[in-house]
Amino acid sequence: MVRVIDLKEGGLTAEQVRDSIQSPDGAILREGGRVIARIQPADEIDLDDEIWAHDAEQVARGAAARQRFEQGQSCAHDDLKEQLRRECGE
Repeated sequence: MVRVIDLKEGGLTAEQVRDSIQSPDGAILREGGRVIARIQPADEIDLDDEIWAHDAEQVARGAAARQRFEQGQSCAHDDLKEQLRRECGE
């Protein structure tokens, strides 16, 4: 179950951080009754994914893909599946 941590004036304590990451569901942070953040446990795979997603080469690849999409140089998912089926002979 997700823990809900109400922040006091001093902010998040180290004990609250430890408690939130020990829960497999993480925690929701509230300040003044308003939800402001979610803390989720993470591991090395999550860190690697985050580093990969912000790598300059990956960011450039995403920007190029968005530009091609905006220029109409894309195809529907079903069309792509059909094309791959024909090319792979399945």
